[in-house]
Parts: sequence; C-alpha cells; structure tokens
Amino acid sequence: MNQNVMRISSRLVLGGTVLVSAACGDLTGSRSGGINTAALTAALSSVPAGYGDLSSSYVGTAAADVNTGSFPMGGGPDARFNRGGLMGGGLHEEFLGAVGWGFGPHRGDRGPFGFGIHCAGTFDAASGRLDCPTLTGHGLTLTRSFKFSDASGAAQQAFDTMTTNSVNEQTAVSGSLTFSADSGHEIGEHRRGWGMGRGPGGRLLGDTSTILTATTTIDDKSDRTVSGLASGSTSRTVNGTSQGSETTTGTSSKGDFTATRTASDITSGIVIPVPSASTGPTYPTAGSVIREMKITLTYGSETASVSRREKVTYDGTATAKIEITENGTTKNCTRPLPVGPLTCQ
Repeated sequence: MNQNVMRISSRLVLGGTVLVSAACGDLTGSRSGGINTAALTAALSSVPAGYGDLSSSYVGTAAADVNTGSFPMGGGPDARFNRGGLMGGGLHEEFLGAVGWGFGPHRGDRGPFGFGIHCAGTFDAASGRLDCPTLTGHGLTLTRSFKFSDASGAAQQAFDTMTTNSVNEQTAVSGSLTFSADSGHEIGEHRRGWGMGRGPGGRLLGDTSTILTATTTIDDKSDRTVSGLASGSTSRTVNGTSQGSETTTGTSSKGDFTATRTASDITSGIVIPVPSASTGPTYPTAGSVIREMKITLTYGSETASVSRREKVTYDGTATAKIEITENGTTKNCTRPLPVGPLTCQ
C-alpha cells in the first residue's frame, strides 16, 4: 500500500460484527409481503463503500479497505448503531468533541476538523486548487482536491500552519464491486453472524434467500469547507455536504434482486472552539448536521423501503439535541458531549 493510500485509509474506524438486535434499530418485525423490513434496516447501520474517504459525519469504510469478498449493503466491519445509537457507523467523533488532540509533531495544527491529510499533488493556478493523484483499487476510483486560502481569501498553493485560514476539500469515490458466494473460508464469529457484510449465514437482508452473485455500483462525493485554521484562531466553522449511492443487482437462491442505498448529510454552521492545553478537547457550540439514508429492496415482484433522518443540533450547552425520524415516526433525543448514551422521549 503506498503512502497516499495509507493516509486515506487512516480515516477508517473499525467496529464489531453487526448483531441482529442492534441492526433492527427501532423497527419491529414488520413485513412488506415476503420482505422483512426490520431485517432490511440492518443496511442503515453502514454507509456506501468508500464513504470513509469523504468529508462527512458518518463513520465509513475507506476505498483502500473495501473487502472485495463482501456484499456491502449488508454492513461490513464499520456497520453499527452504537456511538450514541446513530446510523451509518455512528456520528464521527469530530462532531462529538471526542476527537483525539495533542500538541506534539503533526498534531498541534489539527484539533477538531483540522487539516490532517496531505497529498503530493499538482497546483492548478486556474482553479486555485491542489489536485491529488487519482487512486484506484478494488474496482473503485478515488479523486480528491483542496483549495487553501488565507484570511483575506487569497488562494495558496499549499497548506501553511500559520497563515492558511480555510480549506475546501472535494472528494469523489466511484466504481463497481463484484461479490460472489464464499468458498468456505469464513471462520469464527463471521461464520455464525452477519459475516462478510451480509445477513446471517450470507442471506439477503429482508429475505431468507442466500446471495449467489451481486454487482454493486458506487457513486460518492463530498464538499466541505473549514475556516478558522490560521494561527491564533479561537474557533473553527464547518460547512459541507456529502452524497452517496449504492446500487446492487444480483441473484439469490430464490431469484433476482435489486437493492439501492442512498446516504447524505448537510453540515451547517458548525462552530467548535479550538482546544488548548488548559481546555482539553472541545465540542461544537453552534450549528447542525442533518443525516439521511434510504434503503430499497426489490425482490421478484415485491418492493420494500426503509428510511431514517437524524438532525443533530448544538446550542452551546454540553448536550446535543437529536431528532430522529424513522419510516415517518419521529422522536426527540439528547446526547451528552463528548460522551454518553442517547436518551429519547
């Protein structure tokens, strides 16, 4: 693995195997015809492959770490509803104030939403952007570029820890993944549990049939701007968007299927104080992030969908307000910052 891939894959946060009880989230064991929508909800516990390379609020798998033996919609190693009970691997630690911080080499200029990714790219004077080398692997292509600006808004060719005040990062991941049934190499808990990103025993989520073949098309992108990075800044402001889609067509032991998953988030006016030796890690004091996902499975003549929306709002207190709407039902929750359980009414 080259250095660029290693840097990119460092965003990955690994989790445990998805359990049935966690994957079902808030849904009951309802069915749409022969499709079990509660089981289908397991796909809300992760995001499309390659999302870990994007600038987003989700915890996802980087393109360099995609397992080519996986059926991605079933979950994978990053699939979970923990980190406060939120979807898509949970809310990224930067949005909780739980991000690691320090003042040693290569850490003092980072902090929450700091600039910690570098590339040996080419500066385009016309666009004012630094274009990173294109990376490919596992059937996916990753492109990334940055725009650095000083406090006056003037473009810079490279990030400067003293004078760069804002960084705009644009990232895209696209391509296709091909899954085929295992040849008996799964071991341990993977054999008994959700395994390589599928349902129990390699079954299709929402149905009891076993996946035989599947091809998944990935299209992810993000655009985020962080300001307040210059030396002496007391807070950072974050605005950005991400969108991702995953479309899978395949065959199972009972017939053909098509599955789609879309994910997105909008980060609006997140303000977070810059940590210091005296304050330690800090959490957002203003702004919001809206996260949305939708899963649709068409199996034979039947179609079923599940959806979820999470709005996280920061009001200057040590408690984040979280509104969760799942399949049209809304509940209001709170979560202590930086750590603590999700409490819902």
